[in-house]
Amino acid sequence: MSSRRPRRLLLTLPDEVLEEFFLRLDALPDLARASAACATFRRLITARAFLRRLHSLHPRPLLGFFKREGPSCEFFPAAPPHSSSAAASAVARGAADLTFSFLPATPGGWRLRNIRRGLALLSTRDGGGGCFFPDVVVCDPLHRRYAQIPQIPDDLAAPIRRSGSLPKGFDYLLAPARREEEEEEEEDSSFKVVCRPRLTEECDITVFVFSSGAGIWRAATLGSSLATAISVTSRPRCVHRCVYWLTRFLDRLLILDTDEMELFMFDNFPPSTGFVLNHTTAAIAEAGEGRLGVFNLDVHNVNLLSRAIRGSADEQWRHDKTIPLLPGYSIWRFVNHADVDGYILLGGVLGSGLQSDPITVGLQYFSLDLKTFRLERLCPMTIYQARNSPTELYTSFPPPLSLSSI
Repeated sequence: MSSRRPRRLLLTLPDEVLEEFFLRLDALPDLARASAACATFRRLITARAFLRRLHSLHPRPLLGFFKREGPSCEFFPAAPPHSSSAAASAVARGAADLTFSFLPATPGGWRLRNIRRGLALLSTRDGGGGCFFPDVVVCDPLHRRYAQIPQIPDDLAAPIRRSGSLPKGFDYLLAPARREEEEEEEEDSSFKVVCRPRLTEECDITVFVFSSGAGIWRAATLGSSLATAISVTSRPRCVHRCVYWLTRFLDRLLILDTDEMELFMFDNFPPSTGFVLNHTTAAIAEAGEGRLGVFNLDVHNVNLLSRAIRGSADEQWRHDKTIPLLPGYSIWRFVNHADVDGYILLGGVLGSGLQSDPITVGLQYFSLDLKTFRLERLCPMTIYQARNSPTELYTSFPPPLSLSSI
């Protein structure tokens, strides 16, 4: 009887007061439990306007990550004691379709390309003997909904066909259409799809961007003289609304501003001659409006340095933060090499890492929250599972606190 009394008291309050009360709950699981308590609470908590306010106050929980291996992929959920482990377990048990079986059948199947803000970008196989672009979809695995992305128009793709060079493949990734706070002011969210055909080095670099809000493709091109000199070979990374490619010698960045559709070079990179830059000891992140952040690992810490993206040529890098690594682990490395929805993934080996049998090494993945700089154990991994294959972080508000962007 006493357990029901607080609920009856809450039910006498106006909807507006209840909403403010629910928004002040610290933990999202508490809100999910309140939604299950009675129909009135669920009606308020699952209303679109309430959820948009909630999403503006809380970061998307990191539910786990996908490891991509050719056309197949495998999902690894956050495990206890990670703060998102309960939600991740529910999603992995079937709350979301993480095999993408709701997508239409296609010869050769769908290949996962990128994940951002709860949405997944998949394509058919890369173009083969002819110069054509794969079919592309953006889907929401939690709500089992998808949107087919239109083909790049012939007039926009004509320079690629005239180049006389068949693409060796395509870079695809998702980019946010607006700042998070701007999205909360809009009725529905939107996204951008970025596509770069990988041509031979003597060709122009052309990047295509599709905006779901406008429903059109646009293109930006870097001339062949500069393109040949920089030799872009890395996978793209998206931070904020810019896309980055590292050059072959890891000494410059090619940057695409997806708002202005401008390709330009970032030359003052890496931060210093003593900065160790490779694909396991450095990661790119947003460091405030208009600033590029770079995380670098040393033996005991993660260091954050930043610099204005459009700053003067003689501007120095600024040291912003030092985050201590957890004791008891060694051989730290970055698993993903850029900020994804406010998180970076790291791997560490339990103990000294000097065990003779690599199969018995205790490998652990950790998430680094870039707002709180909290380092949490995400899940254990085997050496085989942790092999060098692309990793896609998956963040989403779990049911009943989620909204579909499609």
